[in-house]
Parts: sequence; structure tokens; C-alpha cells
Amino acid sequence: MLVPWPILRFLARYSEGLRLSVEHGPVSGVLSEYAIRNEPHGTGPVGRWIDRIFLRARIWDGVRQRTATTKAIIAEILAARRAAAASTMILDVAAGTALYLRELARECGGDDLVIACHDRNPREVMLGRQLVAAEGLQRFTFSVGDATDESSYLTSRDPDVVLAVGLFAIMHSDADVRTVMRVAFRHLSGDGFFVCTTLVKPPVGRRLADVDACTGRPAERSPETIAAWLRESGFRNIDQRFSQSQGFALIGQKPAAGA
Repeated sequence: MLVPWPILRFLARYSEGLRLSVEHGPVSGVLSEYAIRNEPHGTGPVGRWIDRIFLRARIWDGVRQRTATTKAIIAEILAARRAAAASTMILDVAAGTALYLRELARECGGDDLVIACHDRNPREVMLGRQLVAAEGLQRFTFSVGDATDESSYLTSRDPDVVLAVGLFAIMHSDADVRTVMRVAFRHLSGDGFFVCTTLVKPPVGRRLADVDACTGRPAERSPETIAAWLRESGFRNIDQRFSQSQGFALIGQKPAAGA
């Protein structure tokens, strides 16, 4: 259900989620972090009731699902590398505030794990820096970068995992998507992993505000198409997982040097 802007601003006086949406934007990191926590706050019982309705919007279910499944995939890769006594450098090229990586670092961090998060939006980068500082996370950095720009993949060493989670849904150019894959492949270490997501249909439901006015309709691509492009970019051992309703995660591996 779409709510006219004047009414939305009025309701934002009572609902914390709507307040964050009005003040920071419906696709902001601070709002996503709040929605993923899924704890209603508001002014009085009515405000909390409005906020509960806001948080129950089905589109937020997809965001929560994607956060949980992405974290599980990365934890699996990290555990396998640790079993092989290998350290891990993770690069997220469209990180936002990287909630799933911050949770992973708190739960599974160690001297063998380094995380670099890049995002085009300086506001998200600044918020990410504030969050990792407040949470006391070490070897965890945020920088401004563009996923299609070669220089944004330059890190302290070649990454072992490159993430492009939620990125392809906002990329309507197939050429840009394939550029991300090719550049990620070039910069990954041997045996490294590329993790991306795709939507086959738009998410069911909307926030109370019209997010499409800010982001446009999500780009839809089948996992088969993404898998074919990954193979053309050089990736092997393509794996497909559930990511969220109407969405999939794909994992490709770069062959070891000389393989």
C-alpha cells in the first residue's frame, strides 16, 4: 500500500521506521539496519502498532532473508578456508553498511580475517565507519568505490572473496553486470570465490513509501543467465542457492594459478 507523502510525514511522528524513512530515505543503510533488527519502536502504543505494520511489510522479509543467507554462505567459505589453514580477505563492492559482514566479524572474526567494504554512496561509507568503530571491529574498513571501476578492487592484497550482493538488481545494464564479473575475476586470488545475487521477479510487497520512485524497478535476470555469464568470465564450480523470495545467490570460483 502506498501512502501519500503528507500522511507519511505525519505518521513518521509516531513510528520510528517511518521517521527513518522520511529523514534518511527509503533505501538508506540506517533504515535497512533498523528493519533487519525488526524491533518496533514508536511514540505510545499507537506508534508502536504503526511501526509494527511497517516492519511487517513483505519486502523487509526479503531483505532479512538475503542478509541471513549471505552471512551463511560467507561463513561456510570462511570455515572451509580456515580448515585449510588459509587466511581470508573479503571485498564487498556494494556493501552499504555491511550488516552481515559486521555480524560475521563479531561472531567469527580473528587475525586471519580482513574485510574491506566499498560503496558508491559516501553517506553509507561514513555510517559504516561509525558502526565498525562503535562495535570495536578490527581489520574492517569502509571506502568509497564503484563496482564497475577497476581501481575499486585494489586492496592490501588480492581478495579471496568478492561480494556483489543486491547489486545486480539495481544494475539495468547487462554490460555493467558483466564488467563487475570480469573485474572481480581479474582481482580475485586463485581459488577465490565470487558471490552475487539476482532477482527473477520483483520482491512481493512494498514499503509504505514508494521505493520505486527512488530506485526504479529492480532488474530481473534468471540464475541461469548469471551462471552463464560467470562461466564466460572464467569462473568454475558455479553453485546456486536460495537467497530470498524470488531471488538466488550464485557462487563462482576462480581456478587456482596454473589450473
